[in-house]
This record gives sequence, structure tokens and C-alpha cells, in this order.
Amino acid sequence: MKTKLFFFLLFLLSVSLMAQTEEQADKINPQKGNFAIELDFLPFSDNGPIDLKAFRGRVFLKENFALRTGFNFDYKKSTDEIPRTFMVDGNSIMLMDKEEKSYTILGVDLGLEYHLLDSKRVSPYVGIEIGYENKASKYSDEVNHVDYYPYTHDIVKTEIENAWKTLSVMYYDQWGQPYFSKTIGERAYSSFKVNLVAGADVYLFKHLYMGVELGLGMDLKKYKEATIKADGVLTSKYPEIKDNNIGLNFNNAIRLGFWF
Repeated sequence: MKTKLFFFLLFLLSVSLMAQTEEQADKINPQKGNFAIELDFLPFSDNGPIDLKAFRGRVFLKENFALRTGFNFDYKKSTDEIPRTFMVDGNSIMLMDKEEKSYTILGVDLGLEYHLLDSKRVSPYVGIEIGYENKASKYSDEVNHVDYYPYTHDIVKTEIENAWKTLSVMYYDQWGQPYFSKTIGERAYSSFKVNLVAGADVYLFKHLYMGVELGLGMDLKKYKEATIKADGVLTSKYPEIKDNNIGLNFNNAIRLGFWF
């Protein structure tokens, strides 16, 4: 269904494009003083065709020279209750473990673009941008512990700063039961990026364009120190980790833009 919708949209755009007059085509691309805003278009994504977690803006200082900026934001929070059954004096009792985890990602980019051709329809460009991104993570759970002789019931609260607790399967026993290892994931970080970019805009009709872009750059990422506390007592600490990457990066989404 999504594939049919995508090709139907392309058909409508093609008809609109062919129906324009030469006078309209002369005014199809932005000029000095115009502003553009872009979103990622993902026609085959299970999460919907438009990604609302990030957007970019442009201000055309000249017809072939633009100031660009970008912003991305993502937030996730989940709260779960996990039932656990215990046998006490021959009776089955159910207690609920609780788990809460969240993260927030916030980033901003700033750069410049130079458009190479004096074309009304297709506008290839090169540019440079710098960016900063920050991720904050937090995790907590309350787990029931029962001892039978004598019977005691305790709740242990675990708090993790700058990461989540995750479980990974270490091995399976002879009955197929998994044995888990506790580790951390979704670590908080701060990231600084520098990119040389190259791309192209295709102006479909006035105020609407699509484009693609790739970059060559450097990403300096620092994972923040993560601490684990049980009932307020520090039990583990994961030190800062620095990770530097240099290479090509490609936006697999189609850039869908509107200019005004």
C-alpha cells in the first residue's frame, strides 16, 4: 500500500511539473532572501513517510549561496511492570517488579552551501557544516527479593545515571532455559561533528523540491561516565569513553523541502 501511494505521489508531481509554463519555471527556485525548510521523506518506512524528529532550514544570502541550520530531537520514556510468582508456605503469591527508563537526544547543526550551476530545475551544491549533539539517559527499577527460611520480603531499588540496564543471553542450559548477563546500553554522550557535504536539489514546481546528500566528516563522541547504585549505594562505575570516527556518511532519506 505504501509503495502504491509513493508512486501515485510521484505521478501527481510529474503531471504538475509538465503542466507548468516557461514563465512559472523561471521562478521555480529560491532567490536572495528566501527561506527553506526541509524534512526527511521515507516513503517505505514502517514508522510513516515523514520523519518529524529532525528538520533543517536554509536562508539564501544569494541565489547560489545559503546559510543552513538543522535541529534534531528525540525523546523516549517507558514504564513497565513485570509480574513474578513466588511460593510461600505452599501458596503462590504474585509480586510486581517495576522498571522505568528514558533518554533525550538534542542536536543542532550550522553550515554554509554553495550552489554550483545556474539551473532552474537541478541545483547541485557543496558545503560545510558543524554540529553538536547531546544524549541524556536514565534508568531505575524496583525488584522484589523473597527469602523463604525465614520468610522475608525486600525491594531493591537500582538507579543508573547516563545509561540503561540491558540483558543479553550468555548461554542456554540443557533444558533450553536462557541465562542472562547484565550490562548497560543507550549510554549518554556528547558529540561534535564536522562535515564536508555534497548534494543536489531538484525543484519539482514552485515552493517544492526534493534532494539527496552525502558527507565526508569527523565525529568526535564522548560517552559519559555511567554509575549504578543499589538502594543509594554505589556498586559500579563505567568510565568515560572517547570514540572518534572519520568517513563517509549518507542520509538514506529523501530530503523534502519547501521554500518561501
